[in-house]
Amino acid sequence: MDVSVIITNYNYGNLIRRCIRSLLNQNLPSDKYEIIIVDDASTDNSLKSIKSFSKISNIKIIKNKKNLGIGACSQIGLENSRGKFFVRVDADDFVQPPFLYMLYNFLKFNTNYIAVSCDYFVTSNQEKILFIKKFKNDYLACGIMFRTSYLEIIGSYNRKKRIFEDKDLFSRVEKNKIYHLPCPLYNYVKHNNSLTTKIISV
Repeated sequence: MDVSVIITNYNYGNLIRRCIRSLLNQNLPSDKYEIIIVDDASTDNSLKSIKSFSKISNIKIIKNKKNLGIGACSQIGLENSRGKFFVRVDADDFVQPPFLYMLYNFLKFNTNYIAVSCDYFVTSNQEKILFIKKFKNDYLACGIMFRTSYLEIIGSYNRKKRIFEDKDLFSRVEKNKIYHLPCPLYNYVKHNNSLTTKIISV
């Protein structure tokens, strides 16, 4: 297995199907990546939405018995991953078809980098593109592909961080070893139900 994609979800049952569909519709062959969905004890229709994909071979569903927060969910996803590379996608966001292919191939052939990022579309919930953001100017919590071994070396995600887990992670990451692809491959969906802002300062 080459790539592990982690979706952490809490009460995005009305949006997560779009996210999963976008990850199944990738240019990278399906046998090269897995999708791990960590549901954080959702109280809406999330599990019903997720279970409709349960028979797809490269999808794994993990259900938390109680709500643990994003840091714990991210770490649970990492601990259950098999890929050499690791990338998170928020349940309410979605990605472009070349997303995994381009990030994966960059890291595969550029071993001196620990991660690779891309630009992203800021999108309405109706999928209208509002504008483009550059990752190197406004870091996004998701959509950056890491070498799994590197995350394990630096201690990966802090389970105690219910939110802002990425600020904690990025405080330990060698940022000069992250390459930026100046191409919008990720769709950050702007809506009123976001738990917190997904754009972080590091």
